[in-house]
Amino acid sequence: MSSIDDASVLIENILQKNIIAIIGIEKNTGKTETLNYIVEKIKNFRKIALTSIGTDGEEKDLVYGTLKPSVHVDLDFVYTTTEVFFKRKRILSEILHVSKEHTSTGRLIIARALEPGKVILSGPPSTDWMKRITQLLSAYADIVIIDGALSRFSQASPFIAEGIILATGAAYSLNKSEIIRHTRYVYSLCMLPEIEDSEYQILSKAENIMVYSGGEWKDTKVQSALHLSKLREMDIKNIDRIYIPGALTDNVLKVLHDKEIIIQDFTKIFVSHETYTKYRPRIRVFKKANIIGITVNPFSPTGYMLNSAEIITELKRYIYVPIIDVRQAE
Repeated sequence: MSSIDDASVLIENILQKNIIAIIGIEKNTGKTETLNYIVEKIKNFRKIALTSIGTDGEEKDLVYGTLKPSVHVDLDFVYTTTEVFFKRKRILSEILHVSKEHTSTGRLIIARALEPGKVILSGPPSTDWMKRITQLLSAYADIVIIDGALSRFSQASPFIAEGIILATGAAYSLNKSEIIRHTRYVYSLCMLPEIEDSEYQILSKAENIMVYSGGEWKDTKVQSALHLSKLREMDIKNIDRIYIPGALTDNVLKVLHDKEIIIQDFTKIFVSHETYTKYRPRIRVFKKANIIGITVNPFSPTGYMLNSAEIITELKRYIYVPIIDVRQAE
């Protein structure tokens, strides 16, 4: 499949969804560029709403000193921002909703653009709040696009986003093999198998760690696996499976690596590729994610440029979704 074909399939995939999220394997891998590309391609076909996960409260990138990227909105686009950024905007907008809750840069605002121009997106910092905001935005638009922040994945939970665009590239590494290796890793986490519906009916109601032993699920009364001392105190030798309601980390995996682990979705995994490769854990999820496309940014913030065609060709050996360089796609 050519890059032009891939670009067309990617846009078709997006148009079939109501809520999509853009995530990056690293900061500066081209998430905002990907967002602007998608918006330009679909704006004549769908009413668009834009939001973002969280805000760092600064207009400059704290690492590289670059300007915090803004996004272009056209007339009637709906977008979220916060009070600080709303006051600084230069385009006329109609306020549709103001949140009661506050972020680090003020209350969250849903607005409609009354003229074209650029805005700084800012959104809810938590998954639960994002879920509520996307529901509100869906009342004003046909498609909601969630722009990623830093390398956070929480906004891409399959319980929020119907489809995910994964942005990768030279910002992660100047070694093409490392880029490909880590992109494949993130993709594999999104593809983890789902649990049976009968298990979901039990575990989705659980607030504590649950263990499967003696043919039944049992409540451990331990809220988080991060309490490693309590985890080690359990009689884990006789445990077949364990459900962790929160984060799965390197240290937790070291304790539970020989058990089947159940988590809510891939956004709960905070395990390094090295640790994951070492233990090859058996993990299942409530709901697997749906990556509908990958974008490659060959430009590094330090000024180097890689060959995106080579990266794309190599990724296509392992990943069967549209993969494009948005700067070269038609």
